Amino acid sequence: MFTQSASDTLGLAQLDLAQIPRQITCDGSDLDWSQALAIEGIQPEEEALQAWMAFRDLRVNQEAGNILRWQGRPLRASRIRFFPRNVAWRYGFSFSTSIRSPLGKGIPTPEEWRYPGLCRYGIVLFQPNAQLVAHQVFESSPKQPQEVDLDPNLDIAFNINDAKGSYGDNSGSFDIYLQVVS
Repeated sequence: MFTQSASDTLGLAQLDLAQIPRQITCDGSDLDWSQALAIEGIQPEEEALQAWMAFRDLRVNQEAGNILRWQGRPLRASRIRFFPRNVAWRYGFSFSTSIRSPLGKGIPTPEEWRYPGLCRYGIVLFQPNAQLVAHQVFESSPKQPQEVDLDPNLDIAFNINDAKGSYGDNSGSFDIYLQVVS
């Protein structure tokens, strides 16, 4: 388990996230990976972020998620560091369901959700496969990025955690800035 408090400056009450696991393994055999969106990375324009790859406008309405690409090829690595930015999306059709934090609602989800146990409507890093190893995305920044070990033989993808079959009513996006460590 991971201990971190969500900041109330992001619209979340002070939360103890010790109940949220850093990663889970769950079933992905029902997903059609050809339906995932391919997101091509770019070099950021911001001078302070030149050492990072930017993946902008990752969509939240595709259950198969967003597969990252760099220079025309799937991005793969053994270890990455990353941070989210510009989290701005909503679930359902109401403006009152706005999400501005990578932690979503900051509460764990039940078994019928795509990534059970991870944050409700939170951002998730995973690698497309029949058995998904999914990582909860936490608050982070260029100065304190989140680091994760990965399978270097699988693509890198991001999505949000929603109930299975319920992604179609989501709208908005988020950005990911990423560095390959190894």
